Amino acid sequence: MKDQLINYLKKTNRFYLMFSGGFDSSAILGSALEAGLDVVPVWIDNGFNRVTEKDIRQQAANMGCYNLEIIRMQPHQNVLKNPVDRCYHCKGQIIHPVISRKDAPVFDGTNASDSTNYRPGVKALRKGGVKSPLAELQITKEQARELAITLGADPVIANMEGCLATRFNYKVEITTEKLNILREIEQYILKTTGDHHLRCRLDDEDHLRIECRSQAAFLKLIEPEFREKIVKTGKQIATFVTLDLEGARKNAFDKKLGL
Repeated sequence: MKDQLINYLKKTNRFYLMFSGGFDSSAILGSALEAGLDVVPVWIDNGFNRVTEKDIRQQAANMGCYNLEIIRMQPHQNVLKNPVDRCYHCKGQIIHPVISRKDAPVFDGTNASDSTNYRPGVKALRKGGVKSPLAELQITKEQARELAITLGADPVIANMEGCLATRFNYKVEITTEKLNILREIEQYILKTTGDHHLRCRLDDEDHLRIECRSQAAFLKLIEPEFREKIVKTGKQIATFVTLDLEGARKNAFDKKLGL
């Protein structure tokens, strides 16, 4: 699998990689560096990331990379309004400063498993000419995870990677305050329980819903002192702070809409 990926990457002398610190882009970065290829990883900080700049720099260093480029930007209003195709608009904005250079191909970490989910952002990638080596080579999320770890990726950082915009139900406006509260709660619970499946979702302006998967997280969330801190923090942006008994799951909003 790694050889297959390296052979794909060797088709170009130099390329940019949309780097998130997750398993997928780390697998590509690590493979490229092991093969001695000229890769420039780019991390976009638009305020939606759950990982920090320190995390990203550390993950790049874990892969043996010290030329990480960071681009900061503010999301466009059509992204913050959070329509059903938010990801399309967001991805288009994110890739624009990189693809506009036109001096090297641009790759990203979309994998073969992503094709089973509603991914409007992929349309923006294809429109912008961004290639997804893992998807093209039919490398799944689990395979990318295994490869990234063998190449030096820190699973703790990789599991922290995620887009907080996906925590908002469609048409619930995304604001900096809401993002910061969701990030604070998720990081606090995750670092305490280790449940990287944890999601803190804003269903509407009144309801903040916490999804978790591990028994440790469920038990921790019913401890009075711990629960009180979460509720106090969550009530800064919602009237009700609830625990979802069904547990963590992906794409619930999308499935409800039949997407």
